[in-house]
Amino acid sequence: MAVTLNLKPEIEAGLLAQARAAGLPLEEFLAQHLEVLAEASDVVSTQIRASGDVDQWEQELIEWLDSFPQVPVLSEEALKRENWYPDRW
Repeated sequence: MAVTLNLKPEIEAGLLAQARAAGLPLEEFLAQHLEVLAEASDVVSTQIRASGDVDQWEQELIEWLDSFPQVPVLSEEALKRENWYPDRW
């Protein structure tokens, strides 16, 4: 499969320098790195699936957040300016 990438010149130059240092054509250098990236992505996805459902993690997070005490919301009276500075009114 052929893919066209539009890279910034400085990025392209850096990749080309790395490919030359590895003694590979740029296309082969990029192909190898993309294969490693794809394999790593598969491993991470597998680990996430093996560790449990994301919904379970989310449910545990919600339960943890709900474990904190509920603080009452301030009343309308507490938000009035004259109650902030009682000595000025």
